[in-house]
Amino acid sequence: MKHVNLRISIMVFVGIDLLSKYIFYTKEYLEQFSLFTPAFNEGISRSLPVPLIIIILISIGGIAAFIRIFLKKKINRIIAALLIAGTIGNLIDRIIYGGVRDFIDIGLFNFPIFNFADIMLSIGVIIRILVVMLEKKK
Repeated sequence: MKHVNLRISIMVFVGIDLLSKYIFYTKEYLEQFSLFTPAFNEGISRSLPVPLIIIILISIGGIAAFIRIFLKKKINRIIAALLIAGTIGNLIDRIIYGGVRDFIDIGLFNFPIFNFADIMLSIGVIIRILVVMLEKKK
């Protein structure tokens, strides 16, 4: 049952990411809101240029690693779902479009434009760090 719940969580999170990219990236009228600025990222973080095939291979390796770590019970379901779904969401974009559709622009300190997959990855990493820190305090 645990693996079924993980799959459902991943599908829901990937669905949210892809739907949000469709709504906020392709609808020009939303650009009137300063929070939404469509941007296409062919590289990795901050558009650092890395060949697409390398990014795809790293993404697939990351998904495999997250699944393996989850199966070994080193991360919980929500962390695994966030990390896997975030990676899959951006991987789908890379395979279909050759890059990632970003659209959330918080407009602070030259902060990069991002998407919900990036948020999922960040939250998954933050939760994992907090879990490790709390475990070390025990």
